Amino acid sequence: MQLYDLHTHTNMSDADFSIEDLVEVEHEQGHILGVSDHLFCCGIYTLREVNAYLDVLCQYSVYRGAEVNMEHRFNLPDELDDRLDYVIASVHSMPDGRGGFVPLNDYFRKRSGYSERYEKNYSSDMNRYYLAYIIQMMEKTFSTQRVDILGHSTVLPCYDELYGTKFLEQWEDMVIGLCKKYQVAIEISGLWHAPGIDMLRKAKGAGIKFSMGSDCHRHLQIGDLSYAERAAEELGLQEDDFFHPRRVLQLDF
Repeated sequence: MQLYDLHTHTNMSDADFSIEDLVEVEHEQGHILGVSDHLFCCGIYTLREVNAYLDVLCQYSVYRGAEVNMEHRFNLPDELDDRLDYVIASVHSMPDGRGGFVPLNDYFRKRSGYSERYEKNYSSDMNRYYLAYIIQMMEKTFSTQRVDILGHSTVLPCYDELYGTKFLEQWEDMVIGLCKKYQVAIEISGLWHAPGIDMLRKAKGAGIKFSMGSDCHRHLQIGDLSYAERAAEELGLQEDDFFHPRRVLQLDF
């Protein structure tokens, strides 16, 4: 099965390598590549900068993607949206219950091994509230904005703390139901080793499409799809089970 790495980053947003390095490594690995730098944060903030980012991607044999924060509005003008092959929406902060948000940057750094320290900045008593709010946010986002792929859907500290509970199983079912309703693919993340096999098995049973992504931010992470490959093999996933952009790439490798 041909492997597509559709969740990747470059130093145009928050990775520590260039697009040239990304393309070279991914093509050496034989992967079909999509670049999905962050929009409206991490270096690409304005519509002019989005346009410049897409101009760069047009110079390479890659799919033109973007990762956006689900908790913010991210609609693009039609002329820019038409240039994108896909949009990944991910949760990068949780509601604080007072109209603001709890940033998850430190949690992400600790979980991905970039930092050994993580000072908890939320209340465990609110875990069910956070996840219930995220479900509402997902439905609002899926129903009002373009989303092709749900990125690292279970990479949340409140999810970790509720692991194994009946509430969390029901929450996973609701996520799968929303993805089915709005035809959004669920990402199998190489960086985060998520979602777990049980949730992926339920998603397969519901007829959900999947996507693979290394979510690389460091050079050694480029193209690391080992977890996604293992999950696909265990679940018996085939080419038709995966989301693929419609545009045909002219590959030069």
